[in-house]
Amino acid sequence: MSRFLHKLTNMNKNRIITIAVISSFTVGIIILVIGMTYYKYRISEFGINDSTNHQEYKYHYVIISEEADEPFWESIYQGALEKGREQEAYIEKLGSNLSISYSIEDLMEIAIASKVDGIIIEPDGKEQINELINRADQEGIPVITVLKDAPMSKRKSFVGINRYNQGKAYGEQVLKIVDEDKNNVLVLLNSGQKDTGQNIIYSGIRETVGNRPISVDAATINTQSTFSSEEDIRRIIKDRNNSPDILVCLTAVDTLCAYQAVVDYNKVGQIDIIGYYDSELILRAIEKEIIHSTMTIDAKLVGAYCVEALTEYRNTNRVSDYFSVDISVIDQNNIQQYIQAIDSSIEQAD
Repeated sequence: MSRFLHKLTNMNKNRIITIAVISSFTVGIIILVIGMTYYKYRISEFGINDSTNHQEYKYHYVIISEEADEPFWESIYQGALEKGREQEAYIEKLGSNLSISYSIEDLMEIAIASKVDGIIIEPDGKEQINELINRADQEGIPVITVLKDAPMSKRKSFVGINRYNQGKAYGEQVLKIVDEDKNNVLVLLNSGQKDTGQNIIYSGIRETVGNRPISVDAATINTQSTFSSEEDIRRIIKDRNNSPDILVCLTAVDTLCAYQAVVDYNKVGQIDIIGYYDSELILRAIEKEIIHSTMTIDAKLVGAYCVEALTEYRNTNRVSDYFSVDISVIDQNNIQQYIQAIDSSIEQAD
């Protein structure tokens, strides 16, 4: 009997050990699957391709702008990214989402030291940027300027808007609004921008308005930070003695700040805003008739043109000096088609 019990005990022990081994193995597989799933999630979250799904790139281009994290520039980057995939080019938005803020001069230094294959930059008009563009050219790195030009530098091409035509488009919108009681127009110009682009826009507005009894003035906005520009715009709008009837904004940031200030100070209907860019918030504001109209360009097309220009130069050693992007006006006449496009893209994403 004791032998039988001993044998039975051994069998139970073996069974327990077997079950423990199988359980451990099963748990190990589950942990491995969960780990791999999490790894793939993190990989996709950071936009990194693993060795089983990576793409070889022939070129490495970087985009540099003081407003790199703004929605407009994100659209430019996305357009460049998509075109880059077609042309075997990896596109990097240099200096984006960093805890430390680098100047565009620092970012140019980094790009040159990294020996990238091409640089896309929105210059700030300073001579130091021209010198860095020339240095990049000496190092064999072609530079494309975008939105603002540096014609005195050795940049290879410029991708942007005809600023005079943009000014005329603003002026035509002004003429649609003005009447006997609404004829005080204020154009917001940004401080710190030494390029002549905004001055050309301003001249285009004044020329289009012509000799009509309309007051067209300019105000310089402090652009050291979004907060400082917002404060300047709020000060202008709440000025009871000299508040403008029509506010012309040349940037997306100024447009959004003006929109918010008009709402906060109950100036809707009293101050008309002619803005820039086609973010969802701006489009909704046009739909509600808080913003009269906005100027926009195809930001993705801008990014695509920049990559095309760099790749064309890398392949042929020549490129067109100027790539022009058309400007469009969004107002009550065509706002619904833009709103429908947004709603359609949201439905597709869901």
